[in-house]
Amino acid sequence: MKPQEESFLASLVAAAVLVGMSTSASAGISVQNWQLNLNSLSGLPGYSNVAGVLDSSINNLSFNGESYVTNTQALNSNGNPITGVYNSVDTGIFDITQKNGGVPLNLGGGQLTAYFTGTDTTTITGPNGGFFTFNGGQFQVFYNPTVVYGSSSANHYGSTAGTQIATFTLANTNNPSTSGGFVNADGTPTANGTVNVTGLPPTALTPGNIFLDSNGNLFNQNILLSFVTTNASEDLSANPNTVTSPNQYTIDPNLVAAFGLPAGTYNGQNGLNYFITNGGQFKLQYAPEPMTVALFGAGLLAMGWSLRRRSNV
Repeated sequence: MKPQEESFLASLVAAAVLVGMSTSASAGISVQNWQLNLNSLSGLPGYSNVAGVLDSSINNLSFNGESYVTNTQALNSNGNPITGVYNSVDTGIFDITQKNGGVPLNLGGGQLTAYFTGTDTTTITGPNGGFFTFNGGQFQVFYNPTVVYGSSSANHYGSTAGTQIATFTLANTNNPSTSGGFVNADGTPTANGTVNVTGLPPTALTPGNIFLDSNGNLFNQNILLSFVTTNASEDLSANPNTVTSPNQYTIDPNLVAAFGLPAGTYNGQNGLNYFITNGGQFKLQYAPEPMTVALFGAGLLAMGWSLRRRSNV
């Protein structure tokens, strides 16, 4: 085999490996024009007013909210601090009001919300910042026929009021670009940074007839995958107005209480702990079939082998 041919075949082998890695580590094909079948809740107590509500042609859902991140210094097996590495806990509460980049959702006068809990490892690699990767967690979706979001600290600021209709378990991809994000040197997210959250199938849908595909059929829960992208920034409203009056912050006190925090908690008060504002999109995707990935890679290898045989004729 000539050196050029050998190099080309090696490139094909590498491409096949990369296809397998990138496909398995990221989300699959986005679901288009799916339906939110809220009228399936009409038989539940207190849900009589949602009968007939059916929002369709959904490609993505837009949300806004707040999260609080607590960072703890990571320790090695000897109990000594690991420089630049922190174990983090992220709690978020979100209000979902739009679809497809700005179209209002038809929620029958109710609300669609989400509650997020996740653990991650944050690594500061240098003076310019670092990254974090999620180790696990859940993204839970709720529907309530009465709007209570933001009205009190109860039910996590109202984000867990109503009926839980979906639970997405986070996948640990060990990749900040598919399940994590990037941070500044002080641990805060980069300005308008992107936080990716890839769900791990199967997804729990209860009741199972609220999320429907474009034809109005039930999803196969074994291949349904969640994918959430948010634009995150440090919430500067959680900083005190004056040094001598640390309790005079402009963030909603009910929001602080919703995270289970004491009054007066603000950014950096206990070290690398921060309030984060979030806004982004929540998508549904089909997870790629492992066999399809394997066959795709094998096809690339076969093509390389065919080219090699042709060159030797």
